[in-house]
Amino acid sequence: MLFPENESQRLEALRQYQILDTPSEAVFDDLAQLAADLCETPIALISLIDAEREWFKSKIGVTRSEFPRHLSFGDCTIEQNQILIIPDTLQNERFATNPLVISDANYRFYAGVPLINSDGFALGCLCVIDFSPRNLGVKEQAALQSLTKLVIRNLELHRQKILHDQSEVRYQTIFETLPMPLVISRLSDGMILDANQEFRQIFRWSSEDLANYQTSELYHNPSEREEVLAAFAQNGSGQNYEIKLKRLDGNSLWAITSLKNLQFNGEIAILKVFYDITNRKDAEARIIEQNDFLRTIFEIIPLMISLIDAKGKLKWVNHEWERVIGWNMKDIQTSDLLESLYPDFEYRQSVINFIQSAHNVWGDFRTQVQDGRVIDTSWINFRLANGQIIGIGQDITERKQSERALRATAEREQLMRTIAERIRQSLNLQDILNATVTEVRDLLQVDRVVVYQFAADMSGAVVAESVEPGWTIALGKEINDTCFQNGIEQGYHQGIKRAIANIYEADLTDCHIHLLAQFEVKANLVVPILLKVDGDHVNSRLWGLLIAHQCSGPREWEQHQLDLLDQLTVQIAIAIQQSSIFQQAQSELAQRHKAEVKLRSALAEKEVLLKEIHHRVKNNLQIVSSLLQLQAHTLKDPEVLRALRESQNRIESISLIHKNLYTSPNIGNLDVADYINNLAANLLISYQIGPGRIGLKTNIAPVNLNVDQAIACGLIINELISNALKHAFPNEQVGTIYIKLHTHLNSIEMTVQDNGIGLPNDLNWRNTDSLGLSLVYDLVTEQLEGTITVERNQGTVFNIQFPQLTWDK
Repeated sequence: MLFPENESQRLEALRQYQILDTPSEAVFDDLAQLAADLCETPIALISLIDAEREWFKSKIGVTRSEFPRHLSFGDCTIEQNQILIIPDTLQNERFATNPLVISDANYRFYAGVPLINSDGFALGCLCVIDFSPRNLGVKEQAALQSLTKLVIRNLELHRQKILHDQSEVRYQTIFETLPMPLVISRLSDGMILDANQEFRQIFRWSSEDLANYQTSELYHNPSEREEVLAAFAQNGSGQNYEIKLKRLDGNSLWAITSLKNLQFNGEIAILKVFYDITNRKDAEARIIEQNDFLRTIFEIIPLMISLIDAKGKLKWVNHEWERVIGWNMKDIQTSDLLESLYPDFEYRQSVINFIQSAHNVWGDFRTQVQDGRVIDTSWINFRLANGQIIGIGQDITERKQSERALRATAEREQLMRTIAERIRQSLNLQDILNATVTEVRDLLQVDRVVVYQFAADMSGAVVAESVEPGWTIALGKEINDTCFQNGIEQGYHQGIKRAIANIYEADLTDCHIHLLAQFEVKANLVVPILLKVDGDHVNSRLWGLLIAHQCSGPREWEQHQLDLLDQLTVQIAIAIQQSSIFQQAQSELAQRHKAEVKLRSALAEKEVLLKEIHHRVKNNLQIVSSLLQLQAHTLKDPEVLRALRESQNRIESISLIHKNLYTSPNIGNLDVADYINNLAANLLISYQIGPGRIGLKTNIAPVNLNVDQAIACGLIINELISNALKHAFPNEQVGTIYIKLHTHLNSIEMTVQDNGIGLPNDLNWRNTDSLGLSLVYDLVTEQLEGTITVERNQGTVFNIQFPQLTWDK
């Protein structure tokens, strides 16, 4: 289904009539009946077409109230500007299959005229329908079109009535809901005709009071009412009168009043609109009071205060501002103040940007006051709601001078630390001198800084220089100086420093002026570099000079600048002396290095020799052990065999020490844990202990033992483990042997423990025929110079403690 191009506007126009789905009205029914009568048709309809349907405001000959729009004849009619006639619907291509034509409705004839309103929108149609094909004559068509105009006229009357009713409701709604007091009074006598809720609330009036009062009773001052009415009579209206009014209870209020003539219920009336400004008036009174208070404060506060309008023009300043800056308000009106305060254009623009930004942060500026002096000021700006800016400032010249002095002191101290740090980090004198002259030139902002060194005949040369580009370079230049050779250096020998503001006004010798002029010097600072002789603070040797040159013109020097150079010469002297000591040390180190190379070679030869000795001792012990093994094959006596085996074990324990020593990467380092574990394992193999019957647990800390201590400990462990294997676990008894070795304070503690049957209670192990226990006792007390204790509870525990010795002991 196609819709007209202006369909959305057409539907909006239809909604304005608010007629859809309303009850039938006689005027429309009469017009429909008249159409049916004139055209002699059984059906006549006045229809309105919305987005989905054709709805019948009036219907003759049908019972239905609406048709779907896609089936309706009216949808086709509103597409026309003139009458639409379909003589035979079955012959019409668009409607031949329409259910209204082929169903029981049997609509065979249709004639309709669109209802086009004054805005050109087709709202619906007036139509007649017949069950038989036919046509309309010219008179009938004219009559139908005339009836259509009547329908349109009645539709417009309906809309006007709707709009009038809405206007009345809207008036009451707006009148009552406007958030400002409104009152309508009769022009002739001032009687109040109507007032809204806001008026009644603010003036404390009830609805009943309105009929009993005149607007004259609202005025606090009757003369003001007369002035307002006179102006109103002359102009026909009145705008924005600030009037003091009174409420019904007698309390006062301030309001802005506007008046306008109007017709109200057929009478000439005045509409008065009030805007309550009581709070504003109270606030203004408070502001005036506060402004007076603030003005008093601003005049006595020790801060500069200024007021700048939205256009950037200075409007007001306080007395402190005038005192510090030197101008008064009348001077400001006739001059460009900022140009006077900040002559440099770029700097002045930065000040303007700072003021306009009003970031509420302090900013420091160099300000030129009225007498030409330049002072330091600090400002903070606040933007007011009206766009004006309040600036608050203070004279911080003394503080800035103190800060600059402190900064200069800090910079000097930092420079001293830097130079001292360079001296500590590097003994290269040239690097230190180069860094010194660069740092000094940057700090003092001079054109050249040099270090001048004297030779034995008091000639000299520049050995370090930092110079501003564009000035003559002195470093590497031949300097023919006869002044020092003629005795001018005597004062420098005594530590005298010189600060010359202008070399041509300083009573210098001609040779000295000529020398300085060669390098474009106009002013200079000269401080001698003195080296102490044999640490004597009195006697010293003049090594050279630290000099600062100003080449661009004369310059007045400050005392702290001369003091800085004086302090630096002390550091330079230290660097010179340390460099000399360093060179001597380098020579001594070279000689010492040669000696160390020889010593390392000798030590390497000694280490090879020691390893060879340990290897041969181990081999010889192995030969002895093998001989004992061969001897054992010729013997049958068990006791003798046992003695030979014990002797072999003792030899193996000693041999294992020497093997570990000559196989170790470091001949002075013995792996005690590996040694003890191998020794104990070999003993278990030697006594042919079956797997799992007797366990071995060790806890060996990494302790330092010399060769003698290691051999003694090995023999002790050999004897105690052998003794445990032979006696502690009879009849194939299962058990465990524990070995612990660790340090405690300055001693070494060794524990050999078993959980066997233990020593007999009547055995005095210190005095026994047992060779093994006697050997253990002698090794501990004599060889290791230690002590041994025995515990017999639940096995046997041997606790051995002996002093810890270093390898060279």
